[in-house]
Amino acid sequence: MRGYGGRGGRMAAGVEQDEAPSLVARAVLIALVACAAVSTDLYLSGIPQLAADLRVGPAEAQLTLSVFMAAFAVGQLVFGPLSDHYGRKPVAAVGLTLYSAGALACMLAPGIGLLLAARMVQGFAASSGPVIARAIVRDRFQGADAARFMSQLAGAMAVVPLLAPVLGSWLLYWFDWRSQFGLLLLFGLLTLTGLRSLRETCPSIGSAPLAFGRVLAQFGTCLSQRRFLGFVLCGGSAFAAAFTWISSASWIVIDLLGVPATHFGYTFMLVVTGYMGGAFASARIVPRLGVQRTLALGVMAALGGALWLLAQGLWVEPSLPGVLLGVFCSFLGGGLCLSNSQMGAISEFPMSAGGASAVFGFVQTAMASGSGWLVGHTYDGTLLPTGIIMSGAALCSLAGYLLLFAGEGSARRA
Repeated sequence: MRGYGGRGGRMAAGVEQDEAPSLVARAVLIALVACAAVSTDLYLSGIPQLAADLRVGPAEAQLTLSVFMAAFAVGQLVFGPLSDHYGRKPVAAVGLTLYSAGALACMLAPGIGLLLAARMVQGFAASSGPVIARAIVRDRFQGADAARFMSQLAGAMAVVPLLAPVLGSWLLYWFDWRSQFGLLLLFGLLTLTGLRSLRETCPSIGSAPLAFGRVLAQFGTCLSQRRFLGFVLCGGSAFAAAFTWISSASWIVIDLLGVPATHFGYTFMLVVTGYMGGAFASARIVPRLGVQRTLALGVMAALGGALWLLAQGLWVEPSLPGVLLGVFCSFLGGGLCLSNSQMGAISEFPMSAGGASAVFGFVQTAMASGSGWLVGHTYDGTLLPTGIIMSGAALCSLAGYLLLFAGEGSARRA
């Protein structure tokens, strides 16, 4: 199997690949990658309280997640190309400033309408974090090295959503759901402060005129490339399956399974260890097994976990251990798939890593937003809608894997 760099080339003059970033710079990269995860996971335990306080139902409360992710998807199409043109650091600084303003507006919102608008702003701005972090990794590393470093970042980043729901639950014990957005404001400001530890890595600053048509052209170019599309389906669908659980977890765990809201974070911590374990395992096994086998393990784990949830929704009385086991397996598969898929897709376009990262992120988050919206509007007080949607997403991940590697096998035999 060939390496990632199907369209590989040398880095532009003046920007060279180098050693891994410093510890502080690595922490900032982790925070950038974690923007979406911490912005959703931190306040999950507060969603039922938010709904009661603002006098809305589950579907409207869940929209605070879907609106965030929809804006996050669109934002990546803007911030990725901007970072290719103006550089990674200044664009990240603008994004984090806007993110912090959005978090403040969420904390102060008096009603659901203004809260949704503020979440839209926050989601748009948060997209600058992971899209620029992925581009920085691709600027500095190539091929399997990029995948390995991204997996290491993803594994370390998983500590953030691992702790975020627990912190959110503690805040509910002492304060209310608004304090959770106050902590997101602090997260944004600290990450903005830490940007100074990063050095500029963009190889294409000012090399091409910035135009929206160029963004759309990059979108079409990426999605018309079979390998890029396969990586997007494989990794993006695994993420959509995970986001389906994120969108319905508070209702299932608190309302259906009867776990107190102040204990919700601990249940979420257990399933996030699945993602963290998958990401760390990916970083270790990719050099030995290769990308193809690692992705195969991830797809099978995600599919098995989702089908077990579906079986509980159809035939078995759901229990907390049984539900958490299925979600753990699904998250484990996502950890194995996502980093490899991200770096594989982006490495197909080494001289426009920001744009390729934006396209990957847009499709990935659009799929997640769609799955979150769907589960929010079909939730009926049972596990069944979540099991159906997660299983469908896992099957799409399998289709992406087959598009990637079944197609290559046919090409080699021809």
